[in-house]
Amino acid sequence: MAVATYKQITWNGITVDYIEADMSTIRVEDLGGGNLTASSKYGINGTFFDDSTGFVHGIAVTSGGNPVRNYASTNASLKRGTLVCMRPNNGTTQTAYVSVINKIADLSIPTNWIDWAIGGISLKLQETVTSDAGYADLVKDERGTLSWSDNKRAAIGYKSGKIVMAVMTKALNCTALEARGIMKYLGCTDAVMLDGSTAAQIRAKKADGTNYTSGGPRTIYSIVTVNGASWS
Repeated sequence: MAVATYKQITWNGITVDYIEADMSTIRVEDLGGGNLTASSKYGINGTFFDDSTGFVHGIAVTSGGNPVRNYASTNASLKRGTLVCMRPNNGTTQTAYVSVINKIADLSIPTNWIDWAIGGISLKLQETVTSDAGYADLVKDERGTLSWSDNKRAAIGYKSGKIVMAVMTKALNCTALEARGIMKYLGCTDAVMLDGSTAAQIRAKKADGTNYTSGGPRTIYSIVTVNGASWS
């Protein structure tokens, strides 16, 4: 049976709440302007959006590359890191990778291979980066108008057949470079940073069967969910 695990760790003074789950359990969904922590869903917040319209300004698609709501098939006007879960040759084996794209149509695979995809900012885990400025330079074309100050952060990554979803906080919050370091520490080989601040939300089931929530209070529109898993 597919499994999921919730854990909390401390990394360089940052509290990290994260879910590690089998890829077969993961979906991208529309929360419709709700709060994940108050819902019945397990998972993490998704991509960027406009509060006034509810339009999603990042890729958030389901099977076949279908958008979960308005404008969710593009990363606004930018090419941004997008974690894509797909089945090569439309087979049964899933894999995931980050592609820097503007829209789903930019992927060099047939849409019927796609199980889901979620857009964010590339964390460039394969690159050697030692400073905030160095990381910011790597993703300068993806950043757009996003704030680069300390903030609550959320990220999603791929790890040998598993998906890792993390929310990160500390007294002075978390930099993008620190978020990158955390996802590497958790064993991810590819990852993107999702929406942050009060949009960074997680809901999980602990080993004792009780629920754990963190984040909010902002209403959000796209989420990445865990479905049909046995929690441990």
